Amino acid sequence: MNNHRSRIFQARFLNQPTVFIGSNTAVRELLHDKYNCFRMGYKDFFHQIYGNSLLFSDGLEAEELRQSLHDLFQPASTSLNEHSVQIDRFAEEAVETMLSKDYILVYEHFKQVTTQLCLSLFLGLDHSLSVDLMKELCELSTVHWHGMISVPLSLSLPWLVSSGFSKALHAKEQLLKIIKKRLQTAEDGFPARIKTALQSEDAEQNLLLFISALVPKALSSLLTSFICCSHLWCHEPLIKNGELDVSLLECILLEVMRIWPPFIGGRRVAIMECTIGGFHIPKNYAVIYLAHAAHLDPEAFPQPESFLPARWKDCSDSDKEKLYCFGGGPRNCIGQHLVWTILKDRRLGAARK
Repeated sequence: MNNHRSRIFQARFLNQPTVFIGSNTAVRELLHDKYNCFRMGYKDFFHQIYGNSLLFSDGLEAEELRQSLHDLFQPASTSLNEHSVQIDRFAEEAVETMLSKDYILVYEHFKQVTTQLCLSLFLGLDHSLSVDLMKELCELSTVHWHGMISVPLSLSLPWLVSSGFSKALHAKEQLLKIIKKRLQTAEDGFPARIKTALQSEDAEQNLLLFISALVPKALSSLLTSFICCSHLWCHEPLIKNGELDVSLLECILLEVMRIWPPFIGGRRVAIMECTIGGFHIPKNYAVIYLAHAAHLDPEAFPQPESFLPARWKDCSDSDKEKLYCFGGGPRNCIGQHLVWTILKDRRLGAARK
């Protein structure tokens, strides 16, 4: 942005002409106003790893899939209410572990906890009764994730070490076998509900996405930033007279998301010629929106580099829409209510100590 003297510029990325967007208002235009001028840009690279899921669908297919999954992730849903009980239990164990030690590797600790939590929520597993299966799933999820950051070459010869991509594809097949078995035997919980909401193969592919390392890594990043950074820069207590100050907690979390979003942003591909922020984008050009840059746009946030939770004290919904941690518009993250339920657990106040 400094080199181009603009928060919107064009460069070649992954051997394709790509427009980068770091303007807050331009990102909103992309995700809200002109979302139908673009398709999701992830299928080009990650479809083999994840298969057909919500992340790779577009148009009418995406609308129908989101509608089918919508009720499973709403605040008032039975599924989300059941999740709250499991989240409380995991949060309590996670905080007890933290408080019992002199020091802890916070990110690694949260990654382990949130991985187990996602497996428990989405596959209906009791981690205390399924230790071996949990361990196997965690290992497979890690190998599967590493395929996303490997060269997409499926190479596996007896005299050579298998490529990371090849190992990821094998891990994917193993994960799908376990998922299929869980769906076949599920009588309640999230597996039973998604089995009712979607056809068999769609349920399997989307569960693969939900239990992947993608979600735990994002949650771990946010929780680590919250624990470390709010401790350094926000000394107002979260627990007052034995009660959690929910308003202060939300202000801190919003500011953490603003300065340290867990993902760099997102990718789209233009299906028609259009303009974003006055910048001409030809058909078939890729667009990458930069959440971190958009969150540090001084036109959207005065003193953008300062950690100021108070800026969110009397914020409106439109103010919150300037954050792109969960994307935005019709293709925003379908699980954001679940993420907020985890992040706003009262035990975070104790963990922050």
